[in-house]
Amino acid sequence: MSVFDEPAEEPDQIRDQLRQLFRYRALLVLGLVLGMLGGGAVSLLGGSTYTATGEVVVHAISTAPFEAGGVSVDKQISMGTERQIAQSASVAAGAAKALKLDTDPAKLQRDLRVSNPPETQTLMFEYSADTADRASALVNAFVHAYLDYRQDAATQRIDKTVSKLGTELKPLQEQRKVLDRRIAGASGSGRATDESERSNLVSEIADLQGRISSLKSLDTTPGDIVRKGDPPAFPSSPGLTLLLLAGAVIGLVLGILAAWVRSVLEPRVRSVADVQDNLRAPVLGILPRRQGGAELLEVGRGGRGNRAEAYRTIAFRLVHDHRFAGRGSLLIVAPRENADAVSVAVNLAAAFAEIGNDILLVEADLRTPRVAQRLPVRPGHGRPVPGSWAEGERLTVDAGVDGRFDLLPGREVPNPARTLSSPQFARLLDTPSGPNENVVVFTGPLLSHADGLAVAKQAAGVVVVCDLNEVRRDDLDRVWELITTAGGHILGAVLDKGSHGPALRRLSDGGPTHRKRGRGRGRAAVAPPPALPGPPPPAAGPTPAPRGPLDADTTSLRR
Repeated sequence: MSVFDEPAEEPDQIRDQLRQLFRYRALLVLGLVLGMLGGGAVSLLGGSTYTATGEVVVHAISTAPFEAGGVSVDKQISMGTERQIAQSASVAAGAAKALKLDTDPAKLQRDLRVSNPPETQTLMFEYSADTADRASALVNAFVHAYLDYRQDAATQRIDKTVSKLGTELKPLQEQRKVLDRRIAGASGSGRATDESERSNLVSEIADLQGRISSLKSLDTTPGDIVRKGDPPAFPSSPGLTLLLLAGAVIGLVLGILAAWVRSVLEPRVRSVADVQDNLRAPVLGILPRRQGGAELLEVGRGGRGNRAEAYRTIAFRLVHDHRFAGRGSLLIVAPRENADAVSVAVNLAAAFAEIGNDILLVEADLRTPRVAQRLPVRPGHGRPVPGSWAEGERLTVDAGVDGRFDLLPGREVPNPARTLSSPQFARLLDTPSGPNENVVVFTGPLLSHADGLAVAKQAAGVVVVCDLNEVRRDDLDRVWELITTAGGHILGAVLDKGSHGPALRRLSDGGPTHRKRGRGRGRAAVAPPPALPGPPPPAAGPTPAPRGPLDADTTSLRR
């Protein structure tokens, strides 16, 4: 395979993976529905949420608010600190008191958000409530509570400082009065000393009075409200439509995840490529679904449906398969009871007879034989040999105008495995002497009884019948191992879609995909083994171009 073939297979791989996910439609639909229901429940139970917004420009304490240098370094504000103050419990308590609410301040804080846009001295208050009026009232209450708290704090600090300075000023003023009286009654050097001391005292008093005057002249305005918290016209919470859409997306993602996990843990084969990989053999054809009430014999007697044409195509491929043509005996077997190997064997025999071959259909199920009761039979030829089932009487199956073939019906025997390994049965499988003579044998499920292995080692080829809805990868691995170990040769597989199952099951599992392997890997995976020794294939005209498994229901062999 060329390196240039690999990128061409990637779209096929992606499509195959998508098909694998969409097989589990019930999980996808369930996730979608649950997501939408969850979105609707959030909308109904949560209710609408309204958010009111108020904005405040914070001012620093300044002696000259309209001058650039009016704010000293120690009075610069920190917006991070102011935001923490706005969200504090003290401000929340002030808002609750202003609105006369008995609510715990901590509960009011939960729905408050305060932010500070970068490079600004603005605080943005946002409050969410179940009604627009409540959101507006609470955001305005928080704005005013913050401003009141900040102004009260500044006023208290100024008053405390002025009171402290006044306490220091009072004794100085008393001392100045004493010096004034002493200076009035003194003379000489004593008077000069008192005047010098009074001068120093007056300087200290003037300094304290200046500081007090400066503090009282400070602008303590905490800030300005630049946006009032008006009642919002529309809710801030997502609407019902948005919640349903979000729930649908989340539910679909969860459904896809569940479908992926389900596909990873799926033990059954999910594609034609899986069958080819596990059975190490090609898929000869895929049988369409069986309609209700269909008879066992579908080829002949007016049978012109899709399944009859699929049987004819499979027979045509076997006739021109160099691994089987001219070898005579063919074993049809299923891994387990869920696959209908009897139907495939009967209809392949009818399709061979339709081509013109002499066919003997052998019911090698010696435990529960009943095929003769389901077919239109009439007495044939041959005299029964006492005690020998393989040499017993044969019946003729009438397939209408399309032909007829012989049937060796099964019968219950004490030891089926010994009977199928007997020399009489071996001679029966070696009976075909020409390229147009075939023996078609079917047995019970291979993994239930060892009867099929006794036939597989003597037959020229084995066709494995798989139910697409039930066959497991492990079963195909075991079938390949048992047949090859016994010396048999697997010609290929016939995949049966079976009948229509329950509607719930069809919804939950879309069934396997039918995509084949990529061109390079596909040929390597299903390449036939070397031809077996034997007569050459029959000269039945030019060999047609090889067909894939999906083309198995398009070619008619009606003569």
